[in-house]
Amino acid sequence: MSRVQRAGLRQGIIQTSLEIGSERGEEGLTMRGIAARLGVSATALYQHFESKSKILREIRIYGAELLQSEVLEPAAATDDPAERLINAGRNYVQFARSHKWLYSVMMGNEQIDWSQHNTEEVELLLRPLKTFQGWLEEGAARGCWRGDVDLSLASFRIWMSLHGLCTMLLSGRINEGHPAFPRKDEQSFVDEFIASMIACMKP
Repeated sequence: MSRVQRAGLRQGIIQTSLEIGSERGEEGLTMRGIAARLGVSATALYQHFESKSKILREIRIYGAELLQSEVLEPAAATDDPAERLINAGRNYVQFARSHKWLYSVMMGNEQIDWSQHNTEEVELLLRPLKTFQGWLEEGAARGCWRGDVDLSLASFRIWMSLHGLCTMLLSGRINEGHPAFPRKDEQSFVDEFIASMIACMKP
């Protein structure tokens, strides 16, 4: 097998794992099932990934790259830092909804062992948090926030709030059928939640 073929098989393993995981969940994702769908031997699979946990690790990296292109880059086109954060929040919720199983692997899987990632991978996994912090710093320089806002803590709080919102929405715990749902529809609830999250930092 050529180097190009090996690279293609590695990417195929990741994409096939995403398909199977989305259909059957993590318990339904097996090395034998991945090999069977790809039409390759288990031996060929193990030449690229020694275990399912290694595939899940690679999926997290893939998800971080996808989040960059679907969440952060589109929001970055907005000039106003507050609106940029609001747009990123909306994109984040849409990302979680569109890639439900991938999001669960990224955010709901076991604790990341940071020591197992190289510097480039750590930077990629932390990029959303660091990007939020950079936008907050820009906003502070432009007088968008109160002077007492701790920017590092605020960036972490935004990420935690968005993750909590996504977790509740994806689990069905918060929806239009909830007896105490405060808005007429989910989208208005999401928009107001994100807007108020940013508004609380303003002067």
